[in-house]
Amino acid sequence: MKSRIRPEIERAAYDEFLALWDSGAFENQRLGQAFYNHFRLHRLSEQRLLHGLYESDGRKALNAIAGIFQIK
Repeated sequence: MKSRIRPEIERAAYDEFLALWDSGAFENQRLGQAFYNHFRLHRLSEQRLLHGLYESDGRKALNAIAGIFQIK
């Protein structure tokens, strides 16, 4: 069975993003949209999985992030 390689994001960078999110730095953006923009995910060649992330918010976005990325 072929396993998918999950992109990695450093824990410190992820925590910094969440702190920015909590402080309101991404006004008028959904959580998934802010994550996508903050980490410049448009540069990844595989965009199929990211489509749902960009459109998601709240718990759904956090679950998508956890499912797509390895936070190390």
